[in-house]
Amino acid sequence: MRKIPPGRIAILCLLAAALGWLFSVHGSSCERSFLIPFILFAFLLANYFDVPLPGLGHVSSDHIVAFPALLLLGNPFMAGILAGIGYILERAFRFGLRGLEQKHGLSFLAISLNTAVTVLIFQAAGSFEAGTSLLRSCLTLLLCLFVFALLGFSILLADRMATRTKFSIRQWLNYLARYLIFLVISSPFLALFLLAISENNIPFLVLSFFPLISTIWSLRINFKLVEKNSSLIESTQKQEFLQQIMVGETGSLEDRNFLKNFLLGLKDFVKCDRDLLFLASLEMEKEPIIFSTGDFPVDPHRAISSLEDILQASPPLKTPISGSAGNFTPLLDPESKSQIIVPLSTEEISFGILVLERKENRPFEPSEVQFSHSALSQVARHIQDKILKGQLMTTNQTLLKQTHYLSEILKISNLLKIHLSSQEILEEVANGISQSLGFRTVLISLYKQEDKCFERIAQSGLSDKWKEISQKKPPEENIMRHFKEEFRIGNCYLVRNVTPTSTTVMPNMEPAVSRSPDDWAPDDALFIPLLTSNNSLLGVISVDEPRDGKIPSLETLNALEILANQAVHAFESAAIHAVARHDAVIDGLTNLYNHRHFQESLTRLLRQSSLSNHTFSILMMDLDNFKETNDTFGHLAGDAVLRSIGQTLLEVTRKDDVAARYGGEEFAVLLNGLDSHQARMVAERIRSLVEKKPVYDDSVSEPVRITVSIGIATFPKHSRDHRELLNIADLALYRAKQAGKNRIAEGP
Repeated sequence: MRKIPPGRIAILCLLAAALGWLFSVHGSSCERSFLIPFILFAFLLANYFDVPLPGLGHVSSDHIVAFPALLLLGNPFMAGILAGIGYILERAFRFGLRGLEQKHGLSFLAISLNTAVTVLIFQAAGSFEAGTSLLRSCLTLLLCLFVFALLGFSILLADRMATRTKFSIRQWLNYLARYLIFLVISSPFLALFLLAISENNIPFLVLSFFPLISTIWSLRINFKLVEKNSSLIESTQKQEFLQQIMVGETGSLEDRNFLKNFLLGLKDFVKCDRDLLFLASLEMEKEPIIFSTGDFPVDPHRAISSLEDILQASPPLKTPISGSAGNFTPLLDPESKSQIIVPLSTEEISFGILVLERKENRPFEPSEVQFSHSALSQVARHIQDKILKGQLMTTNQTLLKQTHYLSEILKISNLLKIHLSSQEILEEVANGISQSLGFRTVLISLYKQEDKCFERIAQSGLSDKWKEISQKKPPEENIMRHFKEEFRIGNCYLVRNVTPTSTTVMPNMEPAVSRSPDDWAPDDALFIPLLTSNNSLLGVISVDEPRDGKIPSLETLNALEILANQAVHAFESAAIHAVARHDAVIDGLTNLYNHRHFQESLTRLLRQSSLSNHTFSILMMDLDNFKETNDTFGHLAGDAVLRSIGQTLLEVTRKDDVAARYGGEEFAVLLNGLDSHQARMVAERIRSLVEKKPVYDDSVSEPVRITVSIGIATFPKHSRDHRELLNIADLALYRAKQAGKNRIAEGP
């Protein structure tokens, strides 16, 4: 029970006396107007010591004052006004004058009207007057109590409907039924009290007053016990709910069923119309989780952006935020009248934010806010425990991984011993660094000394951006400026807070955030130069985004140096091998493939085409009158002619075709996928270009003109045999020669 300060009682009594004096002097002809202050004080007490109805709210016992006030004053309208004033005085006493709102004025009018109408009916029926039977008076009182209850609830329902406040008809009918029971139980004792007033029997009045007050007080105590029992049951249910959250394997933020059951269970105790749970990803590469048991917000991007700002605020949100009556911005529904924002966090870390909103013009109770916070805090602690266990397991795995560091490096080194192309070597190194040393992105660039720039060659983890990245060639100064002693660790260069440019080797464009000193920031960079045996710069390896989010250890830097050295050795070996292979398959004069490579390519293409049933064609070519050209202009001019023919064939043929110098002045071309008709078109283009293209050389004073004859054989149209195809092409070439040269002939 709230203790009433004596000072407030004195002020209240003086105010009541003043109001009573006003009523007695102005507009009241009642002989008992001196009782007005006492009646007003009685209304105040009836409102202050209200009766709780379990689960439904509180009702005042002002009816035990309203009917006696009518009999004492004889004026139903004054009784109604006093009832309204008593309500206002009780509100002012409970919350202070500043606590009075517009709704209290409307309640004053409703209470005054309800009381005045009810006691007016009671007066019109002549209840408890001389000559009126006691039974009739009691029945009239009971009927008026019913009217009092129904009229009060009708006014309240009209107010709810006018303000479009959500309410439950079933709940309100239950409320009305309990209120009527309360009135019926108190009605016999109220009738005795009214009878004592009507007969002016002071002893009877005193004797009847105490049973009436005792009955009201007993009902009040009984209802309070029921309310406490309901609160205890609800508290037990809440505790069971919190315990069920932690049962079994539940509690995972990635488990949609857990999130659904959790929010639905929470809404059993915290009533709301809309909900949204925003969960920050616990792993950097994963997207945040947004979950709701109902519809998503009308503007989800704005809502999510606002929640991200709250979650990333410094200091982080640790206690709930509640808002109502226009002092908040709805995030989920523009029509929401109240809101709470609850953090899913512990003292160490914040995981997410829960937003609850409801359209009913009723703010969330402090108990609802506290329970929501307790539920989310319990989930957060459980999740944090799982994270700590996961971190221990991760640490153990890291130790095991470090044990295999050298073996992984050895595997990559062994792989680089295979004769791969330069491109394949760098791609293997990039993938090996990413997989073995724990970097999400790796970029390898080669230094182009003649162009004073770097060319991006291989990558890992940048496939979605590779097309854009590979087209940019950073100037050498953009990279060389990082190769300073102050950044050097061994043969690596670790640079903190790099200022990115549009041509930076690693495209770090994310803004930096405050982190601990050993954390890897988005604007950090790590470069490993690729140096040849004579200390010349071959290129650079740039790594980024360590999977553990930390600055690489010395062990990791040493491993990067070893792999960089292995890459250089493999690259140099590949270059030597490529030169040797080029010399083995390329004709030095014409830059076309040689006879041996042509035969190997034909064998391979024949086998593939036989399996896939695809077609291809062979062009056999011979320069017309080439011996006379040599005899007339000399061998230097003849060599120039051969080089010109080679250049023409390279221009006409495609990447998948094989153009070769077959021997002397003879040439051959494999046209992959072309039938005889298409091959004839290609042959005609070659013949025409050779005929129209004069050859110039310093050894002769005039241009040399030459023509070519071409024979065509097609697989499988002419044959399926290797030798027979070549023979058919040769015979076709012979027929072209016999027909007058500078011509094209097809197989038999």
